[in-house]
Amino acid sequence: MKHSRQMIIAGPMPILIAAFLVMIFTVPCWGGGLEYYQKGRAEEKAGNRLGAIKSYSLAIQAGDISKDKLAYIYHRRASIRGFFGQSSLGISDYSKSIELNPRSGTSYSLRGYLLGVLGEYDLAQRDHLAAKALSEYSTWDSYLPWVLQHYADLWRRKGHYEKALEYCDKALKVKPYATVYFRRAWIYSNMGQYPLVRVEFEKFKKAMEKQKVSFNVFWADERAAIERLKVVSQSGQAFPR
Repeated sequence: MKHSRQMIIAGPMPILIAAFLVMIFTVPCWGGGLEYYQKGRAEEKAGNRLGAIKSYSLAIQAGDISKDKLAYIYHRRASIRGFFGQSSLGISDYSKSIELNPRSGTSYSLRGYLLGVLGEYDLAQRDHLAAKALSEYSTWDSYLPWVLQHYADLWRRKGHYEKALEYCDKALKVKPYATVYFRRAWIYSNMGQYPLVRVEFEKFKKAMEKQKVSFNVFWADERAAIERLKVVSQSGQAFPR
């Protein structure tokens, strides 16, 4: 019996079995970073943003993702952070995305937006100008108006309303873009020009309805502003406090 056991131990099968057991207990159900990345995209598309953050984080931790995809993952996780109002975390992720892809104008623009939310206006302006300068590398036909309306919002936050409207006008001259009307409504509300709030907010609503896009795609501070602008456009009065 002892001899028989020794023969079994010496044979090749235990080695294969041991290797198989190691594989089972050390390899996760999802095969690696690429699969977590794909899972994150699917969860984000389905509206499961918390699940997407988890999957994107696991993809980053896997350490086997290409540089381009890793930049995209950081960008997407940052955008979800923005949705939840986690501005500092979003800025950190956009910074990592930019390190991996310095030509990511969208990351510069959105990091600039979040810096504006936090009151870091000088840093925000630097990012918005960088995003504008990177327009030549973008193939998205709405890139420039999208960037300019973010820059307009920074001027609104700084209280330079005419400058903010100027950049909204520049955006619309490039191409009509729904969010520009939202920015204008917000600016006019800060200026106390409530009849114009109604005009611009109605344009915004119609453009969003035409595109069949929900207001829920916007970030935390934007969604709050939209709710207030709804009241202002209906009542013709200041934001409720």
